[in-house]
Amino acid sequence: MGKKDSILEIRRLFVFIIPLVLVLFSHICMADQEKSSTSDCITRLETGTVNWTTGAITAMGKAFPGDQSQSAKESVFWSARADAVRNIIAILKQIKINNELSVSEYASTSNVILTGLEKTAREAIATKQVYTSALAVEITIEASMFGGFLQLILPEEIRQIPKINPEINPKKVPGIGKSLHSGLIIDARGIGIEPVLDPVIVSEQGHEVYSSVFISREFAVQSGVCKYVCNLDQALQDKRIGDNPLILKGLRKEGRQNATLVISMSDYLALEKATERHTFLNECKVIIVRDQ
Repeated sequence: MGKKDSILEIRRLFVFIIPLVLVLFSHICMADQEKSSTSDCITRLETGTVNWTTGAITAMGKAFPGDQSQSAKESVFWSARADAVRNIIAILKQIKINNELSVSEYASTSNVILTGLEKTAREAIATKQVYTSALAVEITIEASMFGGFLQLILPEEIRQIPKINPEINPKKVPGIGKSLHSGLIIDARGIGIEPVLDPVIVSEQGHEVYSSVFISREFAVQSGVCKYVCNLDQALQDKRIGDNPLILKGLRKEGRQNATLVISMSDYLALEKATERHTFLNECKVIIVRDQ
C-alpha cells in the first residue's frame, strides 16, 4: 500500500470514528437527561419533543446514502445530523414565549435571533444513532432551552435584579417560630394550562402574583421562569422550591387567548403575608403542576 493509499484509509477511518465518538460522549454526558420521568411534562411534535420539566429539546434526523460510492456512505451521518438540526430549529420556533407569541413570530423580527436559534441547534449533542440495513442513519440530537436560548428569547422586560440580601435571614421568623417558605408551587391541574416560557399568574382581582417584574434575568436564563411538572409529589420533592414551599391552587385561565393563570384572593393574600416571597420569586423558585 502506497503513502497516498494509507492517507486515504486513515481519512476514511477518521470519518467513521468521529460520529461514534460523538455519540458515545453524548451518552456519557447526558445519561441523566435521557432518563426522563413519567411525570415530566412533554410536548410531542412530529419531529421531536420539548420536555418542559428538564428543558431538553430533542429532534430526529434521517439520511440515506445517495449511491453506493464510498464518499456517499461516509457522508450519510453528517447528512442525517443536518436533517436533525433543521428539525430542531423547527421545534424551537414552535415553542410559545407566552400564549400570544411564538418563538417563530418573535424571531421573524430579527436576524440576530434567527442566527441564535441556528447556533443552539448546531450545538445540540447526539444522543442516539441507528444504522439500518439499507445503510441509512437515524440520529437523535438534544439541545437545552436553558442558557443561550432563553437569553436570546426571553422578553427584555425580564431584567437583571440585584440579589436581595436581607439584614436578618433566620430559618425561623422572629417571634413566631414559623418556617420561611422556600418556593412556590401552583397546582394548575384540571384547567388545561399549556406550558409557555414566560407565564403570568394573577389573583381574581387582577393583582400580579408572578410576572416579568418579579424575576431576575440571571435565574430565568439559568433554569427557566418556572418549571412545569405533571405530578404534585414530584413537585414537592424538587430541589428547585426547597423544603418548605407555599402551595396555591390555580382556579382558571383568563385574558386574551387564556394566557393568564388565576389564583384565588385568599391564596393571593397568603402569598402577600410571606415577606420572603421577594427572594424566591426573584430566583424563579416556582413550579407549575399541570395535567399530563
